[in-house]
Amino acid sequence: MPAGFAVLIVFTAVGQSQDQLALKSQQAKGLLAQGKFAEAIPLYQELVRALPGNPGLRLNLGIAEHMTGRDREAAATLGEVLRMEPNNGPALAMCGASYLRLGDPAKAIPFLERALRVMPQDNEVLPMLADAALMSGKFGTAASALRALSKVQPGEPRIWAGLGHSYEALSEEAFSKLDSLAPGSPYWLALAAETRLKQRQLRSALALYREALAKLNRRDWRESVAAIYQQTNHPDWASAEKSKASQLAPPPCAKPTAECHFLAKRYLSAAESPGQTPDLLYWRSKAYNELAREAFAQLSRFPDSVEWHSFLGNLYRNQGKHEESIKEWQAAIAKRPSDLDLERELAATVLAGKDYLRAESSLRSLIEKSPDNAELLWMLGEALMAQQKLEDAITPLEKSAKLNPALLAARASLGRALLAANRAADAAPHLRAALPTDRDGSLHFQLSRALAAQGKTAEAAQLAQKSQQLRRLSGDDGQPGDITPPQ
Repeated sequence: MPAGFAVLIVFTAVGQSQDQLALKSQQAKGLLAQGKFAEAIPLYQELVRALPGNPGLRLNLGIAEHMTGRDREAAATLGEVLRMEPNNGPALAMCGASYLRLGDPAKAIPFLERALRVMPQDNEVLPMLADAALMSGKFGTAASALRALSKVQPGEPRIWAGLGHSYEALSEEAFSKLDSLAPGSPYWLALAAETRLKQRQLRSALALYREALAKLNRRDWRESVAAIYQQTNHPDWASAEKSKASQLAPPPCAKPTAECHFLAKRYLSAAESPGQTPDLLYWRSKAYNELAREAFAQLSRFPDSVEWHSFLGNLYRNQGKHEESIKEWQAAIAKRPSDLDLERELAATVLAGKDYLRAESSLRSLIEKSPDNAELLWMLGEALMAQQKLEDAITPLEKSAKLNPALLAARASLGRALLAANRAADAAPHLRAALPTDRDGSLHFQLSRALAAQGKTAEAAQLAQKSQQLRRLSGDDGQPGDITPPQ
């Protein structure tokens, strides 16, 4: 319970004498101080009825309700306190905490943000705000709260893990914005090329950089091409590209642009540079990636933490090293048994490793514990589809999509399953909803098939063309073994 609560009662007798009210107030305060919150509630309810205009009594009632887990009642009571005293810090903090426990983190955030402004030194508000923001996908708010926490609790690995994941999500948000604003632009192509480089898809990265350079001749992109040549044992070609790069002047940095901030390693300033132009979104995405890298470097200082094992589990899975990933998730679970999130990640890795029967068994066990978990239902559907159990897969996928329509991966899987079951009209809405997640053209192709089956040939042709474009940009599909020389 936050400290410093004071009950200031101005007695106006309403059916009871001032002495009676004062005695009940003292009794209620005593119960509150002893932690006997359930016993304090009826006394405070009676006091509030007698003195409805007293915010201190309502505040203590709200505190007692919150501390006994009666969060819905607490939120309503504390809301009345805030109607009378909008800047009551304890009421703001406790109201946010109640909404957080009610599973409504988005509603908790504004109360916790206001509480932080009123009580900037309160050590309980920042962690709650960070948790609420992470849970509701407000990664900018989460990053800000976690940065502040990292200064006062630098030895807490959970903070560095949350900060790294927040920055990764913000980088992806910047790229998604660029994708919607200027797909195929030189900046979009260069970011796509960087992704291919990280995935060791060197031919694809080279092709993307060349396409970007054909539209905008930049020094750093030529240096990246030179690096690809160097990695593939073509030092003469690398030298030629370095020579071309050296002829291009570095950016003028008389004014602090996002690019200049990035080059000076002021990554947060680069990320927070205002604007939504393609070049700003490009540097924002790159800067957030660098900030994520720095956060995970801090996390590596805690090699036996659940968070570090989880980070490595994700890293190995993304690299296709599924056995290594499984060992890391198992190590994390050993340190935090019965954690549903960790068990879900382990099942996801087993699924990614194509051990579909084992994945199905694990997921069914987890769904028994959490039957309305949309992500688990989606993964079970994926495991069943991979085993050609099409009709069995549709049921959990439909439930997943109904429980969480914003889980686009589930919508995509459901669309594919319905199309395979010759239900093109049912499949099309789900495939269309999932198109923003399509990076390799497969969803555009599936939707084109669904529309063609319904006789919508013109739109189907457009989607098929878009599918080919995405497929060309997504994979390492150049001539086998060939890295071609500079053009």
